[in-house]
Amino acid sequence: MIEVCLGKTGGAVLNTWVLILKLTASNKGCLTKIIWFWSLLGSPSPSPLSSSLSPAAPTKEKRNYCSVSTHLEAKSLWMPMPTVVSNMMMFFKKRRMVEVIPPKWRNLWTEWQLRVLILLSLTSQIVLVLLGKRRKYSAQPWIRFTVWSTYLIADSIALMAAGVISNDIGDVYDTGGFLDPKNELTTFWAPLLLLHLGGTDAITAYSLEDNELWKRHLVGVVVQAIAILYILLTTWTSSLISLLFLVMFFVGLVKYCERVCVLYLASEKKFRDSIPDVPTSGSKLMEKCKLKAMEGYHLTRHEVIEVEMLDDSTHEECIPHANELLTAYNLLEMAKRFFVDLILSFEDGAECRELMKFLSPSNASKCFKVIEIEIGLIYDLLYTKANVIYSLLGIARRIIGIFVTLIVLVLFLTLEEKHLYSKIDLTIALVLLAAALLLELYEFRELLISDQTAHWLITQKKISFLHFINSTLRPNWNTKRRCSNSIGQCSLLSFSLRKTTLLDDMLGFQTYDIPQKHMDDIKCLIFSEIENVRDWAQVRGTENGRPGRHTLKKMACLDLAWSVELRFDQSILIWQMATEICYYVSQTNDNGERESMDETSGEGMRRSCHYLSRYMLYLLVSHPIMLPLGTGNIKFGRVYAKVREFIKEHVNTSYKQNVLKDACKGLSEVKTEIMLTDDARDKHRSDRINFVMFHACKLASTLASVENKWEIIKGVWLEMLIHAASQCRGRDHAQQLRRGGELLTHVWLLMAHFGQTYHFQISRGSTIADAILR
Repeated sequence: MIEVCLGKTGGAVLNTWVLILKLTASNKGCLTKIIWFWSLLGSPSPSPLSSSLSPAAPTKEKRNYCSVSTHLEAKSLWMPMPTVVSNMMMFFKKRRMVEVIPPKWRNLWTEWQLRVLILLSLTSQIVLVLLGKRRKYSAQPWIRFTVWSTYLIADSIALMAAGVISNDIGDVYDTGGFLDPKNELTTFWAPLLLLHLGGTDAITAYSLEDNELWKRHLVGVVVQAIAILYILLTTWTSSLISLLFLVMFFVGLVKYCERVCVLYLASEKKFRDSIPDVPTSGSKLMEKCKLKAMEGYHLTRHEVIEVEMLDDSTHEECIPHANELLTAYNLLEMAKRFFVDLILSFEDGAECRELMKFLSPSNASKCFKVIEIEIGLIYDLLYTKANVIYSLLGIARRIIGIFVTLIVLVLFLTLEEKHLYSKIDLTIALVLLAAALLLELYEFRELLISDQTAHWLITQKKISFLHFINSTLRPNWNTKRRCSNSIGQCSLLSFSLRKTTLLDDMLGFQTYDIPQKHMDDIKCLIFSEIENVRDWAQVRGTENGRPGRHTLKKMACLDLAWSVELRFDQSILIWQMATEICYYVSQTNDNGERESMDETSGEGMRRSCHYLSRYMLYLLVSHPIMLPLGTGNIKFGRVYAKVREFIKEHVNTSYKQNVLKDACKGLSEVKTEIMLTDDARDKHRSDRINFVMFHACKLASTLASVENKWEIIKGVWLEMLIHAASQCRGRDHAQQLRRGGELLTHVWLLMAHFGQTYHFQISRGSTIADAILR
């Protein structure tokens, strides 16, 4: 407060300002009128009294005294009118911004923000436990989106909650207060947040790149441990809650460290280094071989993979696919080398080929079941805690954690003086402890019914115990899913003819993913084709790397060789549309009757070719990285728009129920000879889509006159599928495992076990030992 001495003029002006402040404080709407009034009067000129505003300069004139509270200096009182008005406007604008959220809602958020964050963190853990592993065998978009969004926000919510707890404790001591029972109870939630940060067994990494962030999580362990220790030390009261806080802190810290260890073991470099190498020239075994060779012995090395089979057929009935499980587990080390793109010898490929033929001679279903189990094991190693939980320490950690959490829950229920705590906070604490115990029990159940546990029990001759586990914990063992068993489908003609919505344009190719069950005839076709291919050299060098040319040459149809000598993506587009046209046109003839099907063009083969064609286009649209280099430059939104224009221009059809069949029939009758003249080529030379459409119609019309057209179509698509699988790298296949796995990955791993991939490129040395590697 300062006392300002004003003359008559200055006092009148100051009184006017006081009146303005009072009016605007009571009625903010009059501020505009006051500004207009003062703009007419103009701003007063500086007064000479500004130099006598100090109490040390009294005058004889009648003085008006006014007590003014201000942060400004006295000389700033006579500022110009626009400046004063602008300051007033800034004052009221700031006041309105602060009051956007009413105090009642702010107080409610202050009271409930920690509770909401704690419950959200718990909810995210439940979602990840229940859905985290389902993406292993499900390709449904809603599951992927739910897991992705929950995985991203889970750690952030837990960290925010820990920060709020620490901030509340700091505010209590900054104000010189004491720790009340409410704050003491909420601090008990802090170590439970460490359990949430430790993650779940079902998912530790959403993608392979997350495994490379293990160093960041290691720093997070140190920081969070220090923060929660700070909370413990500042709130220590030697009460039962403080002791339970300390116990749960160690349980959560161990679980968080376990997550960091899993991420480290699944990182690319560590995962590659953990794979044992084949014996080298520097090993003890090879040193002994050299000594024997110097003595005149002729040595030959054979690598034998010993696979134990169940002798009793009743065990096979109780434990379905037990032999396939044993085979897959024994081939796991070889599969690891494939997924990290390690180079192996030609002899290793021959041994894998003989092993696969010995295990399942000409049995596609058993071979694909082995591949399915192998892919599931690789997924567990890369995306879950399988590297740790199946070890002795991992199992001990879970058993101890379950018992410790149970003891803490029981002691918390016997807590005295519960009336001192908030009923809501007490309920939340009980929910957190009970949920932590139930989640640990659920994850332990998943551990018991896993393939890894089944393999260990079989090798330890504990079949009866395994049967007991399967009958009690998993009654539907026969229907256990290990992969999605679906293939993506994409039809260019079908999507171009339907009426698209705004959602279709926003989501793009994601709306084309129409899952189809794996057909047994598709597996048989793929398996027989892989068996017919002798080695990787044949896959890589057949007809100068032009997939499909070998089939055309074998079927004496080299006049169609132009369709496979284009770029790989163009060949896929042309053959997919031609297959679509042939598929729907062959269903009915001119009289509307079913076309007769012989053994070579039966319904199963035609349907398989149709599914394979749509699957290859699906890969081109949604996963071009899995196809050979140089493909994937297709902008599908423009493609289907161009196709729609082409159909409207050359085919007389409308949007009816059978529009796809009508369009295919119309496209089969298009006069491609006129379109493919020199003038037409020059006209559409820059339009690749018209170029593809013209040649697709030409190919379809040519195939229609061929008797064994479906045999040709089948051979071409199988060659394209095998060629694409052989070109894709192991890391790209590993990335797709988080989406339920692709059929292309199954084909690639089956080819690898038959020695038909790029992994087998070196020959062994001449000094080889006769050894059995068990």
